[in-house]
Amino acid sequence: MAEEHESSSGKKRRIIHWNPDVSNQPEKRRWTPLRIAAWGLGGFVALIIAGRITVEFSKLVFGPDVFRAASASGSGPATPSDPSSVFVSRSKAELARENVSKALAEMRRLPQDHPQQLQKLILIEKAFIGGDSLLSSGDFGRAFTHFDALGREIDEFGRLMKVKQEAQQAYDTILVRIKDLDRARSLVPEALEAAFSAAGVGRQFLSEGSFDAAKKAFDDAFNELKRAETILADYIADNLRGGQEALGRGDREVAAKAFQSVLEKSPGNELAVQGLNRSKTIDRVHGLITAAKGLEDAKRYAEAAAAYGEAFKLDAFSATAQQGEARAARLQTETQFNTAFTAAQESFSRREWARAITEGENALKVYPDKQDVSDLVKSARENAHQDSVAAALAKAYGHENAYEWVAAREAYDRTLKLSPDLVDAKDGYARAGRVIRALLQYERLIDEARERADRSDFQGGIRSFNEAMTIKPDYLVNTDEVEQLRALLMAQSQPVDVNFTSDGKTWVSISNYRMLGQFSNTSVKILPGDYEIIGRRKGFQDVLLLLQVRSGAQPPTVAVTCNLRADR
Repeated sequence: MAEEHESSSGKKRRIIHWNPDVSNQPEKRRWTPLRIAAWGLGGFVALIIAGRITVEFSKLVFGPDVFRAASASGSGPATPSDPSSVFVSRSKAELARENVSKALAEMRRLPQDHPQQLQKLILIEKAFIGGDSLLSSGDFGRAFTHFDALGREIDEFGRLMKVKQEAQQAYDTILVRIKDLDRARSLVPEALEAAFSAAGVGRQFLSEGSFDAAKKAFDDAFNELKRAETILADYIADNLRGGQEALGRGDREVAAKAFQSVLEKSPGNELAVQGLNRSKTIDRVHGLITAAKGLEDAKRYAEAAAAYGEAFKLDAFSATAQQGEARAARLQTETQFNTAFTAAQESFSRREWARAITEGENALKVYPDKQDVSDLVKSARENAHQDSVAAALAKAYGHENAYEWVAAREAYDRTLKLSPDLVDAKDGYARAGRVIRALLQYERLIDEARERADRSDFQGGIRSFNEAMTIKPDYLVNTDEVEQLRALLMAQSQPVDVNFTSDGKTWVSISNYRMLGQFSNTSVKILPGDYEIIGRRKGFQDVLLLLQVRSGAQPPTVAVTCNLRADR
């Protein structure tokens, strides 16, 4: 009926043509009992023939099941499992089918190298054919629900295939890492055994087709290997640190033992090899550095530089000897430079970019051609800029996570002013703009649905409300007012039987809805809303009645009869 309503809304008022010469026609013969019986029998036969022709024509046009569907719908109001499926259109169901078809085509191209995957693919193919059957039968609500569920199944199938591939790769990786970490067996044997056992369990799950379980088992194995790596790394780091401390003290034996322990667990470790070589002469180096410091404290810079130089020749990795020689050689100027440069480096390590820039520029005032200082200042400026960008972007993310879309868009705009080519900021700005527009459109449609419901245009309100729901962001929860509007529109979505009575001579129509014609008694299904009932009869004044149709409230019988002469 809604389609009939919409299609007739743009037509002009129907004009009924009367026979102006009716008064000039000859007087008809009187109705005798025999004539009445003949006409009644003939009319009954004609009615049967016309009904049969109508039935066969309807089956030919609409299919053989047209009256079966009509009888099923007439037995009682439909109660779909999902109320929103009442408003599912054919285009929406076909769009869902197209999306599933594309996903299924992508899935078919993937390798099906496991029996369970192949079996699942067969079931999905069968389900797709079943959805096509629903779509062909015109059951668009169930077809949409079917294809929507099938799409989720395909997504889950794709996820499991990805998990399977990850599990297969993980198994090969674990075996390699177990072999590589065998050097840590003396430190943490239980972790390696647990990792090997978990790898075997995961392999069994993988062959059985339990991909999630296999992935979890391999993750457990990785965790055990990670624990072994951590313990090994801590052991190496502790010994390296102990060896460096021993070098700093000039303790040759302790340093050599610490670096040798590192090389046992990490053969070829550059720091350990370097430290072991340094430990061979570290006692002499330490003595020279100690003497050089005394000379430097006494401001005997030449002798201090010579002592530092001897120490540096013995230990080319001794930063103390190298820096001491340079410091003593350059005297006060170099001291000033080193002080500024060291301060800049320390500030840089603490991410105090402003102070790092200031101290670096002070060092450049002493030696303007120092490239390392220039690089530090340049890097500090870049890092300061990056931190500003990161802070602005983090603020934008914070607003977005709190669904403060206007503030988020402004924050993304400030970020783009700092870094115009930042992809995350561009995407965030566009994303916030889309959500803002969607929210504005959602609010406009909700207001429109509410206004139409207030005007008793319930069907228009339902269309506006459904459109608003399709663009509503997922995080947005309907307010009590919106839920009340939903309940109202749902309650007014079913047609109501309205009874009409007339005198059989008056032409009755529902304005902008349908022509009822002449009748004595009739019943019409009308969607809830406000309607004008118009009665017309030649020679009589028109009758105009206002009718309010509401679900849940049976309207009174509408009597439409033109009984006032037009000349009165």
